Amino acid sequence: MSRLGEDEQGTWLFAPRGAAASYAVDGPKPLPVSFLTLLPRGEQWWIATWMRDNPEIDIDLYVDIVHPPQWTDDARLRIVDLDLDVIRRRNGDVLLDDEDEFERHAVTLGYPAEVISMARIAADATLSAVVAGTPPFSAPPDHWLALARAASTETS
Repeated sequence: MSRLGEDEQGTWLFAPRGAAASYAVDGPKPLPVSFLTLLPRGEQWWIATWMRDNPEIDIDLYVDIVHPPQWTDDARLRIVDLDLDVIRRRNGDVLLDDEDEFERHAVTLGYPAEVISMARIAADATLSAVVAGTPPFSAPPDHWLALARAASTETS
């Protein structure tokens, strides 16, 4: 991911289709879609990703409920995904996804009670904000979309 910049909402990142992505359980794989991600300011328990320029998928906004993201000393981003996701489809429908996975992992991975509580609070608040169209979930600012599209063109 490349860092596009920061504003009052947080840090904006972009990843083009085909970029290598690494996950804790898998090795690097090429991303199937491009996306624009917002890392919110402060100790927020979510990250928001817009998938606007990917007509082959039915997702406009994907909000991962996560332990608050942290930058490491070597400028890597550390994110612990807590399974719960708030998804807004292109037609406007909004849903809370992967509750079963969250419940299962809370037991099998031994999530502390505070993590379970904070994840639930974040998921409920995020779901309400996405349904209401509250910023920053309404839409990313045009400035960041334009920078992401320019970066995508440069990497094509």
